[in-house]
Amino acid sequence: MNKIKTERNNTINEEVKSTVLENGLRVYIYPRKGYTKKMGMLGTVFGSIDNEIIYENNKVTKLPDGIAHFLEHKLFEQEGANALDIFSKMGVDTNAYTTFDHTVYYFETADKYEESLEELIEFVSSPYFTDKNVEKEKGIIGQEIKMYEDEPNAVVYYNLLKCLYKTHPVNIDIAGTIETITPITKEILYECYNAYYSLSNMFLLIIGDVNVDETIEEVKRLTKIYKNNKNIKIIKKEFIEQEEIVKKEINKKLEVAVPMECIGFKLNPYKGQKKIKGEIIAEIINDACFSKSSDFYERLYEMGIVSSEPDFSFEGGNGYSYLLISSYIIKVEEYEKEIIEYLEKLKKEGIKEEDFNRVINKKIGDVIYSSERMNWVYRSIIDGILNDTEVFKPIQILKEITKEDINDFLKETIVFEKMAISRILPRDK
Repeated sequence: MNKIKTERNNTINEEVKSTVLENGLRVYIYPRKGYTKKMGMLGTVFGSIDNEIIYENNKVTKLPDGIAHFLEHKLFEQEGANALDIFSKMGVDTNAYTTFDHTVYYFETADKYEESLEELIEFVSSPYFTDKNVEKEKGIIGQEIKMYEDEPNAVVYYNLLKCLYKTHPVNIDIAGTIETITPITKEILYECYNAYYSLSNMFLLIIGDVNVDETIEEVKRLTKIYKNNKNIKIIKKEFIEQEEIVKKEINKKLEVAVPMECIGFKLNPYKGQKKIKGEIIAEIINDACFSKSSDFYERLYEMGIVSSEPDFSFEGGNGYSYLLISSYIIKVEEYEKEIIEYLEKLKKEGIKEEDFNRVINKKIGDVIYSSERMNWVYRSIIDGILNDTEVFKPIQILKEITKEDINDFLKETIVFEKMAISRILPRDK
């Protein structure tokens, strides 16, 4: 019998049950009584920045950029079938995503929960790679990469990361490039799968009105047939990146109606609870200082400088952290003058007491009373897995954040010597 851990948060009156199976799989169940839909998320701690397999015997296999995303695509294809088609025939929504540091496959259903859970575990556990289907996938992903080469939001973002990072693979598109996916073979896909899709490196999250004990027993039964039972021991790579940025700015001309801009600040890596706190603080700063309700946005909009409110965010992971301020702008020089002055003022004076109180109360209310609650809980679970913290830590952090925390964060992160700018400008007519 597996030992089941219960984590509860009295603020939102919710709890999450978790256990670790004998095969190493971490299982989390968020039992929402009366909730009509059920969701399953099967993930692996393997993302686009994991560009090597480092074995315990110190053997190292270099991985092509984009292989995590490539593997995500290929796992849906089974021998004689495609998991997407199987889910579609059941009337079940399914998809997957790859980030810098993890990959998740998921489904959402109202009445096909048992079948969906079985299919999810079945197709992720049954890789089917051949020379022919791997070559075919290169063409499909190659078209996706070409599409993003002209997609302004993607270009402005990755150009900024190239300004900030010299060697860290966070500066490479998650899908890789056509050149980097070309050498991918079925052999390297199987080696990569065997290393990173070991159950001890994976997690399963179930959300919905389910029986916890029955669900755990069913997952144990389904994972007994999991075909990757090697449990290969690998070492997580620690990235070392220079503190200095690579260059101050980069411009790119594309077919856009108005200019786009990303301003970024390169930070020392935030880890664990500090990273989660940074994400939450950035959300508060965004709502208080840059949203449509802020004095700053209202003034820039009235001056005809911006076409929409700037977005202030924080990102971080293994060996990297950065602030990002992205905007659609009308008057580039005026905008940059205004926002630099505003950032200097925020760093010096901090946010206003009334702005902090307004935003923090709204965010706590959203988590407690609105549909945001479920999003916060499953994000908290994944954050906990990746950052080794408790399930409800983000909600606890949100309740405990002070204005002084935010002002300290602004002073620590807004360092103009580590600032870079990426611009997308309209092509000349």
